[in-house]
Amino acid sequence: MAAIAVAKVVDINERPKRVASILNIPSLPKSARVIDCNAAFIPTDVVDTCSIEIDANDFPDLLSGYNFSESPTTETSHSAVFTKVGPEFPLAVEFTAVPKELKHGGHVKVLADRERRRAVIDLYVE
Repeated sequence: MAAIAVAKVVDINERPKRVASILNIPSLPKSARVIDCNAAFIPTDVVDTCSIEIDANDFPDLLSGYNFSESPTTETSHSAVFTKVGPEFPLAVEFTAVPKELKHGGHVKVLADRERRRAVIDLYVE
């Protein structure tokens, strides 16, 4: 039982690095707080999704690692991604990047609420 608790603490402590890695940035802004993460491994694909809260002034820093395209969305944080993480909230904007490193397909998405204080970070690798 103690090993499970230790593994959980390590996972929680590693979440900011995990999200920064997905976004291809050196580290998350100090105001960012990772609420939850969940990874799904489908036979040929990987899906890694995290929910965060952040100061709206720091939000643009999340987008500095890739060339993201922006589009409006009316989905929720649970309906827009394969893996539901954290509390559900309405989304207003979706940022999508298709990194060249994902040679067989995939994307990195940052989906945010209107105020850009809550976001879901989604990595899909084919």
